[in-house]
Amino acid sequence: MPPAQHDEEFPTNIQYHEAGGSAGKPIPQAVLVYHESAHSIVFRDHLRRQLGACRRQTYDLVSSIHSVQNNESNNLRSSVPISNNEQSSAMMYNLRSSAPGTSIHDSSDGIIGIGSTESSERGYIPSDSSDVGYESAGSRDSHATPDRSTRSSGGGETTPTTHRSRSNSGHPRMGKEHHHRPVSVANFQPVIEPLQRLELNADDVFQPLLDADPILDLKKGGELGLSEAEIEVVQLLRDEQAVVKTVRNADWTAFFKKFDPLKDKGVIHEHHPSHVHKGNGPEIGHKVTEDNAHYPFNSFVTSCSLLPSLGKKMRCFGSTNEYPVGVVFALPVAFPKDESQDAAAKRTNTWSWPSGYSAKTEFNIDRNGHLINGREEALVPLSGLRKMNHSYLHDTDYIVGGRMVKGGLNTIPYNEVYVRVGALGRVSKGVDVATGEECNDEKGTGRTFDNGIGLPIALFVREADFKSLVGILRTRSRFSHIFGRPMTHGLPLLYITPETGVRVFTEELQNQVLKKMAWNLNPFQNPHLAHRTSVDNTSEPYLKEKLEELLDLDDDNLRQFLTPEEKARIAGGFGATDESVAHLLNQALERDIHNQDSEKSGHSLQDLVNEGLAFALRSSDYHTSRQLLILYTLISSKRHSHKKGDSFQMLKGSTMSADSFNNSASLELSDITEEHLKKPPPPPLDTDRLRSATNSDGLLAVLGAAQVLKAIRDGSAKRRVKEAIESIEEWIENGENSVAFRVASWRDQRAAQGDLKIAMENDSNFMAFIRKKFAKHLRDVAEVSELDSLQFLRIIHNIISQMHSPCLRLELLQYILGLDNRYSVAHVKRSIELAATCLSISESDVFHDDETTAEGKLLA
Repeated sequence: MPPAQHDEEFPTNIQYHEAGGSAGKPIPQAVLVYHESAHSIVFRDHLRRQLGACRRQTYDLVSSIHSVQNNESNNLRSSVPISNNEQSSAMMYNLRSSAPGTSIHDSSDGIIGIGSTESSERGYIPSDSSDVGYESAGSRDSHATPDRSTRSSGGGETTPTTHRSRSNSGHPRMGKEHHHRPVSVANFQPVIEPLQRLELNADDVFQPLLDADPILDLKKGGELGLSEAEIEVVQLLRDEQAVVKTVRNADWTAFFKKFDPLKDKGVIHEHHPSHVHKGNGPEIGHKVTEDNAHYPFNSFVTSCSLLPSLGKKMRCFGSTNEYPVGVVFALPVAFPKDESQDAAAKRTNTWSWPSGYSAKTEFNIDRNGHLINGREEALVPLSGLRKMNHSYLHDTDYIVGGRMVKGGLNTIPYNEVYVRVGALGRVSKGVDVATGEECNDEKGTGRTFDNGIGLPIALFVREADFKSLVGILRTRSRFSHIFGRPMTHGLPLLYITPETGVRVFTEELQNQVLKKMAWNLNPFQNPHLAHRTSVDNTSEPYLKEKLEELLDLDDDNLRQFLTPEEKARIAGGFGATDESVAHLLNQALERDIHNQDSEKSGHSLQDLVNEGLAFALRSSDYHTSRQLLILYTLISSKRHSHKKGDSFQMLKGSTMSADSFNNSASLELSDITEEHLKKPPPPPLDTDRLRSATNSDGLLAVLGAAQVLKAIRDGSAKRRVKEAIESIEEWIENGENSVAFRVASWRDQRAAQGDLKIAMENDSNFMAFIRKKFAKHLRDVAEVSELDSLQFLRIIHNIISQMHSPCLRLELLQYILGLDNRYSVAHVKRSIELAATCLSISESDVFHDDETTAEGKLLA
C-alpha cells in the first residue's frame, strides 16, 4: 500500500510534532493499517482507547516543548490538547487522506487506531464518546519487524503496514531506518498461510524398492535380509504355485470379513456356483461336515490369476488406481485323493481360463450349475496355463485370447482361476503362524481344493509410489485388525509389476518408508475414505474402515526403530491406534515427571502432541487430531496423580469409533454434573500457528478446542469475560441514549462483516435488549467460582446455542475464548463441545484392566 499523501493546507498534529523540537525525541512515525473489519465495534473501541492515550502523550510532549522553546509559541498553541470535535475533524482528514479503506491514529505505545474511508463518507467517525467494544489484547505484544505482515500472539496476523513520512520545509523527513512496532490485530486471520510443504509427495517413487530383486539377492548371499516367509513366497511365485487377486479399494473390509466366522453362525463354507441347484431337489453344496468343521475360518470361491514365473509380463485385474493392492494365495502341492493337481482341480470344479478370456461366471452359469455360452469349452487345466505362461516369457509368437500374436506383446492380459480360498489360517513352511499347528498337504491337514487354500500368505502392491506403499501398510493393519497380530506377524509385502516382476518390500525398506513418512513425505489420508469421514459428513461404515487401517506403532520393530517424535508425526498424519498413541504419550509424560523430579526442564508430552497436530493439519485429518487432543487431555491429567511404578492401562475403547463420534457430536452440556469435574484442563498447547494455516472446519474445531482449554487453564478467559462485560454495557449505555449510534453501529458492522461467515443478516435485529441479555449471561460466566470446570463451558454453550444472527456477541465470544474471526457459531459450538468432551472423559470411560479391547465409544 503506497504511503498516504496529505494536503499541505491542512496539516495534522503529527506533522507538527515530527520535528521533535529541542527534546530530540520525535513522535514515532504513524503506521497505516488496512483491515477488512475496520468498521467492527471491537476495533473501533480499540481506536477509542488508544486515541485517549495519544492525546495524553501529545499533551505531555507539547508541555515539555513549550517550556524549552518559547520562540515556537505559535506552533505550540496549535498542538495543545484538542476537543472532541477538533479531534474528530483531524480524524476525518486522516481517513480521507489515507489509502483507500484505511485510516490512522498513532499512540504512545506504537499501536495504531483503525478506521475507514467508507465510514467517514457516511458521516460516522469513531470518537471518544461513541465507540465501545473491547481492547485488542494481541496488540499489546507487538514487536518490531521489517516484514509487512507479522503473526500476533493470538494466532492472527498484523495487516499490511505502510510508514508515512513528510518532507516539508522546516520539518525533518523520517528515514527508512526508523522502525516501529506494527499493529497486531487480535482474533483476525486475513490470509491463510499453509505450513511449508515437505520434500516428497504421494506420487513420488520409492527407488530402493525397485532395486530389491530377491532372485539376484539370493545369488549374492542375502544382502536384503529376506525372512523365511518372504523367501517361501518368492519361490512359490517363481514356480507358479501361487495365485494372486487384486481387490478394489472399497472392498477390502468386506473381502477380509468373508473369512471371519460369525459368532452366531460359526464357520461357513460357501456353496460353489456349480452346486447351488440340481434339478428340483433341495439346495446342496459345500456344507459343514465332520471333515471341515474344525477349520477356523470361512471358505468361499473367488477369481484369481496364475501369473508367469516371478509375476513378469502379465498384468493383474483392474486399474492400479482402483485396485492398487492385492493378496497372494498358495496352491496345494500334494493331493492324497487325486493323481495330480489337474485331476484335483477338475474334481472340485476349480475352473481356469486362459489369458485374455473373459469368463464372467456370474452371468454364464445356469440354474443347474452348468457353464454356458462356451465357457466350459474354453476351460484349460492349470498345467495348460503354465505352458502358456512359459510361452509368454520365452517365445516370440504365442496365442492370447484364442488368437496368434506375431512378435508378442509387452504386457499380457490376466488369466483366471476360480478357486476356493479360506478354511485354514495363514500357513508358512507347513505350520499355522498363529497357532503353531501342523498343516501338511500330504497328510490332508493342509491346503486342499475341496475345503480351501487358506488365508493370504502375502500382500502385494502394483506401484512403487508412496501412495501405494502407505496403502499396503494400511491394508496390513486391516488384516491385523480382523485376524489378529499373531496372524499378521511377519506377513510378507511384495511389489509385483509386469515389467520387473517381484520385488520384496522388506522390513528394512518398510522402516525407511516410515522414516520418510515422518520427515519428508507430505501426509495424506486414504483417498477412498477422506470424503466420507469429514467432520460434517461422516459415514459409520467408512469410519469403521478408517479405524481398521490405523497403524500400530507398538510393533516391536517400530518401537525400536522410530523416535517418539517420528511416531507422533505418523500418528497425526497417517493415523495410529489408540493403544499405541496412548502408550507413546504416557512414556513422554513419564519422561517429563522424571525431568521434573531431577529439576530438569522439558515438555516432551506437549511437544509430541504439537508435532502430531501439525501433521494432522498437513493431512487435513480431523479424526487423528481429535484423537491426539483427547488422549493428551486424559494422559496429562495423570501428572498430578502419578505414582512411581504406575503403568498405563489398556484402552477398552477407541477415540475413533462411530459411537464415540455420534455421542460427542450430540453432547448435552446441560446434563453435566459435578461428578464429571474430575480434572483440570491440560497444560496449554501452542496452536496459534496451526490455526493460521488451515480453513478446515474439522481442524478449526479441534484447534479451537485446544485454544479454549488453554484460555481456561491460563486464566485469560476470566479476564476477557470481565472486559467483554464492560464493553457491552458501555455499548448498551450509548445505544440507549442515541438511536443514531445504534443505526451507525449496525451499518458499520454489516459493511465490515459482509463477506465473513459471522456476518449478520440484512434484517438482523440490532436492538439493545439482545445485548442486555447477552451481558447478563456473561455475568453468569464471571460468577463461576472455578473457570477450569465444565460449568464455564456449559454457560458458554448455552449462550452460543441461542445465537441466530450474532455480530458483536459472537465477536466477543471469539475474543473471550481466544478464537479468530473464522469461527462461526457452528465452529465455536464444536470447539466448546470437544473441549467439554476432553474434560468430562474419565479414566473409567476409556481404560480398564482387561487387555481385551471392546467396541469403541469415544470417537470423534
